[in-house]
Amino acid sequence: MRNAPELAQKHMRHVRWSSNYGYFLQLMAVVGWTSLPWLPFLPQPTLVMAGNDDPIVPLVNGRIMAKLIPDSQMVTLDDGHLFLLTSAQESARAITEFLGKN
Repeated sequence: MRNAPELAQKHMRHVRWSSNYGYFLQLMAVVGWTSLPWLPFLPQPTLVMAGNDDPIVPLVNGRIMAKLIPDSQMVTLDDGHLFLLTSAQESARAITEFLGKN
């Protein structure tokens, strides 16, 4: 979306949140919550996906998660935060391959 800002406008037409207060609470949860202590105890195979150009969640976040989750696989897409939408085919391919192995 950095190279095609019109995609952000197209996406935002479909985004709705119930209130500014609710959005604020969501942002506050990001500041005060971490799941890191529990990640080593996840028993199921886990696919960790991340975009390598994500301005919201840095790539290192996915790498840390993948290292802490025992049976995990890391997939990096050449995209940003909304890679599931903007790289839908690549994302679906990675998910399908992961589910086919497990």
